[in-house]
Amino acid sequence: METIDKAGLALGDSIVLRGCLRLALRRAWDGKLIEERFIDNTVVTSGRRWVLEAIQSANAASAQTLQQIAVGTSTTAPATGDTALASENARKAVGTWDSAELTSNPPSWQAQVSFATNEANTTLGEVGLFNSSSGGTMLDRVTFATIDKTTSNTLSISLTISN
Repeated sequence: METIDKAGLALGDSIVLRGCLRLALRRAWDGKLIEERFIDNTVVTSGRRWVLEAIQSANAASAQTLQQIAVGTSTTAPATGDTALASENARKAVGTWDSAELTSNPPSWQAQVSFATNEANTTLGEVGLFNSSSGGTMLDRVTFATIDKTTSNTLSISLTISN
C-alpha cells in the first residue's frame, strides 16, 4: 500500500500487519476433530509499536521475541488500544514456529501451541500473542463465539501474522 503526499506523489511502501487465528478442538482419546474455526484478529497498537522497536534494535534480546499464546474467557470485541486479554485464563509457550512463508509475497509466519486435557479448561472466547510469560507486550488479540474446553479435549491454536 502506498502513502500519497498532498501533491499526489507516492511516499513509499508501508507495512500492514494482519492476523488470522485457527482453533482446532479435538477429542483427547482419539484425536477426532470436534470443531475448527478460522477468525481474523486485530493487531493492536502496542504490537505495532513492538514491531517498529524490533526493527530499530540491531540485536533484539530473547525477552523481546514473541513467545507466548494466551487464552481467556472474554468475548468483548478487540480494540487497537488493547494491551492485554480482557480475562486471561492460561498462557503457554509457543510450541512450533513456521517461518517457511517469510520469503513469500506477502510474507507470513505462524506460531502454534496446543493445550492438553489438563490446561485451559473453561469456556474460552479470546486469544492473544505475547512476548513474555506474564504481562509483556501483546501483538494481537482475537475474540470468537465461545468454545467449551474440557478435560476430554485438546485445543490447538495457530496464529498467522502476514503483511
